[in-house]
Amino acid sequence: MNDQFKSSKLSRFLTLGSSLTKASAQLALDVAKNKAQTLMDRNPEIKDLGLKIKASKEIIQTMGELKGAMMKLGQMISISDDLILPKEISELFRDLQKNSPPMPDAEVRRMIFESFNKYPEVLFLEFNPKPVAAASIGQVHKAKLHSGEDVAVKIQYPKIVNAIKYDFQNLHKIDTLVHLLYPNKPNIDNLIAELKTSLLEECNYIHEMEQLRFFKESYKDIFPMFLIPQIYPEFTSEQVLTMEWIEGDSYEETLNYTQEEKDFLGSSLYECFLFSLWELGRLHTDPQNGNYLFKRDKIIMLDFGSTRNFSKDFLKDYCLLFLSLENSDVELYGRISKKLDVFKPDEKEELIARHFEIIKKLYGPYAEEGIRPITDANPLDMIREFLKDIELKGRKSPRQEFLLLDRSTFGLYTKLKGWKSRINWLHGRNKFRNSIEIEVKINHQ
Repeated sequence: MNDQFKSSKLSRFLTLGSSLTKASAQLALDVAKNKAQTLMDRNPEIKDLGLKIKASKEIIQTMGELKGAMMKLGQMISISDDLILPKEISELFRDLQKNSPPMPDAEVRRMIFESFNKYPEVLFLEFNPKPVAAASIGQVHKAKLHSGEDVAVKIQYPKIVNAIKYDFQNLHKIDTLVHLLYPNKPNIDNLIAELKTSLLEECNYIHEMEQLRFFKESYKDIFPMFLIPQIYPEFTSEQVLTMEWIEGDSYEETLNYTQEEKDFLGSSLYECFLFSLWELGRLHTDPQNGNYLFKRDKIIMLDFGSTRNFSKDFLKDYCLLFLSLENSDVELYGRISKKLDVFKPDEKEELIARHFEIIKKLYGPYAEEGIRPITDANPLDMIREFLKDIELKGRKSPRQEFLLLDRSTFGLYTKLKGWKSRINWLHGRNKFRNSIEIEVKINHQ
């Protein structure tokens, strides 16, 4: 595998194009072979899955080599567990984070020198040239400061900003993959624009340092079970971020915790999400498992490159959506949904009513008294069933805010589902949504 990071427009275009062409051609060939053998095959679904895994491997390997937007797309898919893609393919996307090829040592040294005019062996007392983690924007190394503290040093891939811009210019190239999964896809231009803005913000580690400090200060008194690393600004630049080294267990390791411990972690994560959304109006929006470590009574948040502010007006409308569900008010639901571009202005009332009933069924268990885990129902199956008879092609997607809001919500959902956390849903809602709810009700009397 070529470990040279590809940042030029042409090299990224050719690499992605080659991968998609090979994967698509192989898939087409295998499908043709499969059709000839279907009558002899007792379980064609298993064979079809095998063909898709085969094609996916080629594309996923390329995503890991290209980093940037392509790898970020893979990471976003990785949090879905088996809710969107078959479990076997989702696991391939999770492996993307572990097996992505690292930067060459010379590039690591150059990136540090460009920021501090010193090479790592001078800047730090100790510096491990082998990365401990790879991400879409940069990779992490362990080091020791001359003052003795162990630190994590996140180093940005060279020319990653240009690479991301090129990725978005080439985004139409992945239509081959998208159409295999969603042939009736809507117009998602505004969501692509939101993703681009978010990714380019992630490329500025000074911005990430500011976000990390904001959340650390905001959580310290209300959520002492959250650990957010200390930042070392004198060893931080737009391309290098140095923070406290904190040890912990991976999410996968927490699945072996006691149920009481998983209940505590789940309740803490849920209430922190509600506090961040309703009271801070700002969310951490990159919930992939690699951005967290855990102890039995602690949640360690490591990466604040992706965050999202939400305006008071948007939060009021979002609150009204929940109130419409809680009060069985389909007229209010339709009106606010149209305002938020969930539905077209001339949407049929019957369609809105059907959507309302599905969302109410999904949300209902979390609006009742009692302590209970996430329900077993796959929400995406219900949504997919609803969408089967709707012409999505060319339809405008919802407001930009929903991309990162839903991404954050979905990441929370998959963690709580994996833990089977027993949670008092109403307690958290009433504790942190109360103030904006009162304001909304006063305005709608």
